[in-house]
Amino acid sequence: MVTKIRQEVTTTPSLAGELSEFNLVHILQLLHECNSCGVLQVKKGALYGVVYFDHGELIDAHVLTYDGEDALYEIFLWLTGRFAFYPMAVQRNGTIKRPTEDLILTGARYDERWRKLCNLGINSRTILKAKSPDEIERMIAEEEEGTIHLAQADQEFLQAADGSKTLGEIAQQLGYSRRKLVTILSFLLTNNFLDIITTQQPGPFVASDDKPVFMPELD
Repeated sequence: MVTKIRQEVTTTPSLAGELSEFNLVHILQLLHECNSCGVLQVKKGALYGVVYFDHGELIDAHVLTYDGEDALYEIFLWLTGRFAFYPMAVQRNGTIKRPTEDLILTGARYDERWRKLCNLGINSRTILKAKSPDEIERMIAEEEEGTIHLAQADQEFLQAADGSKTLGEIAQQLGYSRRKLVTILSFLLTNNFLDIITTQQPGPFVASDDKPVFMPELD
């Protein structure tokens, strides 16, 4: 349950709780609607991220080696952890230029896609196999014209998913960002263009040679 705490000093959070009970999308929406100024701190184990608000607008974020929007989308991948918002005047150059409403809507879609992949047990040891080109062409033709379009990145992923490579190996081969991989995977699996051959465990997001790939920070 989210805990609201009366602000007495700037070191006292006005909002704090668990990400498992109140996800980042809802937190950002609340701070935006409340026209908040301050710093949102998010912690997951040893990982630490910060998001800066100025009068309800997202102006910057930082986590690991990422800044701005890239950092924000990394934090969206954290489904567990703790958060705390500290009200204060923020004097910081804004690296995030997109409207906050747009970021929240995009983040909500991203969060939904990521949760779906987690529910399917997708990890870096997962082996995927694309449907044949003829079958994919038939599936697209059966849909209403123009409703499904395979972008170049989607086609590249389908070509790489040959039923023998792990997701970690495909990620290294294509060099896509985590955000791009989540979006592509969600789209292709939702439209049944990919078959899941196996979701090998135990090491989530670790390749067979134990070299961290895809999303190593989430181990």
